[in-house]
Amino acid sequence: MAKFEKMRVSLARDEPGGLLDDIGNEPQIPSRTDFLTSAFGSPHTFLNRSGWKVNFIPIEAPSGFAAGFFAKERPVPLKHADLSPYLAENYEPALFVISLDKAQVIWMESSAVGSPKSILESFFSYLLKKTELNQWQAFVRYFETKEDYWAAVEKYRSQITKIVFRYVPPNAFEGEELAQRYHTAVQQQAQNEILEETFKGQPGKMDPTAEMMRANAEIAEQGAGERELRGRGNKLLYSSGRGRVTDVVDDDQMPSLDQPSLIRQVILRLFNR
Repeated sequence: MAKFEKMRVSLARDEPGGLLDDIGNEPQIPSRTDFLTSAFGSPHTFLNRSGWKVNFIPIEAPSGFAAGFFAKERPVPLKHADLSPYLAENYEPALFVISLDKAQVIWMESSAVGSPKSILESFFSYLLKKTELNQWQAFVRYFETKEDYWAAVEKYRSQITKIVFRYVPPNAFEGEELAQRYHTAVQQQAQNEILEETFKGQPGKMDPTAEMMRANAEIAEQGAGERELRGRGNKLLYSSGRGRVTDVVDDDQMPSLDQPSLIRQVILRLFNR
């Protein structure tokens, strides 16, 4: 069975300067969909955070999706006929799929290639610094299981002194409408990349289940940010990522470069469509 982790990528960019606006030379900026289609439509080679070479190899996917393999260089020690040792070229693959609609949901195989979030962050950093696909800055966040956060709220309710929410750009906000409007307005005016809200109180005095608090938590839960619960002395009680949303796909349903059409079965399984 291949294990997959669910994430969301949010895209942000700096607004053009006044001088460009004045002379009418504002650069053409691709839409988020066009950017992601281009990013995952061609092969790329980059380095992960540990300095290992990673290749991205696209495969054909149904309309509305992009897919491919991230493959990390991992040489295998072998022996020649005379038993002298040598390292043979070898790559470990991890399947990747993204929806190209405004949700920008990602499912990526968790394998020897490395942490899916870390691989994607290295990939987008490479695009930003080394290619012409540098019009958007990407923020990758995990989806969280709802049950784990609320279970932690109930378990530590009498100890909680601080609740922290961190959000990335507003195109990913799909939570309570009131909270969504508020955060979007703040980021449009402040032009910040990440919005952090911290709520503090005496142990057991805050209500994490109040309407706005629940709305904030739901926004982060859907891959648009992170959540933390802390107690006295800033003790960490709960942190995002502990309850990642995962799923599995049977090995015989996994596509390969020889059988890319099986990606349809993977999408049906993971995206329910």
